Amino acid sequence: MLSRHWRAARSRLAGSRLAEDRGVTLAELMISMILTTILGTMAVLFFVGASHAGYKTVLTNQNSGDARLTLDSWTSMLRVAGWLDPTTQADRFEEVTSTKIVFYANLNNRSTAVSGTFTAPGATTKVVLMLRVSVPATGVGQLIEVVFQPDNTTVKSVRQLGFTAKKTGTQPVFQPYSRSGSPVDLTQLGCLSGTTPTAGLCLQSGQTGAGMLDPTIGTASLAVSSGPLRGNPALKVDKVLNQVGSIGISFTALDPSNTSSMDFASLASVSSGYPS
Repeated sequence: MLSRHWRAARSRLAGSRLAEDRGVTLAELMISMILTTILGTMAVLFFVGASHAGYKTVLTNQNSGDARLTLDSWTSMLRVAGWLDPTTQADRFEEVTSTKIVFYANLNNRSTAVSGTFTAPGATTKVVLMLRVSVPATGVGQLIEVVFQPDNTTVKSVRQLGFTAKKTGTQPVFQPYSRSGSPVDLTQLGCLSGTTPTAGLCLQSGQTGAGMLDPTIGTASLAVSSGPLRGNPALKVDKVLNQVGSIGISFTALDPSNTSSMDFASLASVSSGYPS
């Protein structure tokens, strides 16, 4: 009797050990592999998404910082806009369109005499500020600054300050205001492109010492050449340009993927330009 019970107990123990040693079934192994793959894929996607978001944030912050520096630099330049010929005081601005402004500025030309009084300023510097549109369908382009040598013909420096920018809505990048504060109409055909009247304000060509007229930058490089815009003799805007008292600057900076944007705006008074 005892031997039968002992044999039965041994049989149950052996069966239990066999059940423990049999491992996992193929179905269990497949389910485990599928779950592991899903979890691994989710981890990789989360890591890639987090890395992409972080990289995009860095680029967006960099673009925003570049835009702020551009706005500050351009505003400071316009605030010291001066005359090409201080005697006539009629040529502070040579060209103003919705995306480009050509003017003369008193950059680094004020010296102080030993007595501590200011001496007469030297020649003004020709400056070009522009939004070079590289994607006409969206109006997106680069913010570029050109500074000339004293001869106003030879380029001293070309800086691409903002890499992805556009107009803010329908506002022009450069909006001139009269000394009374009224916006100057930039839609008037004050320029000629060849023989075609074109919107904008262009001073009559032929100024002594004006140098390169309508400095333009192509879409393929930063090379500067003379563009086609000249003053429209049928609609002289010399007096209009002479009465400009301030310039509004506005543009929208975009991140590289064009999914987020930030608007920037400033107003530069030029009525107190030195000399005025």
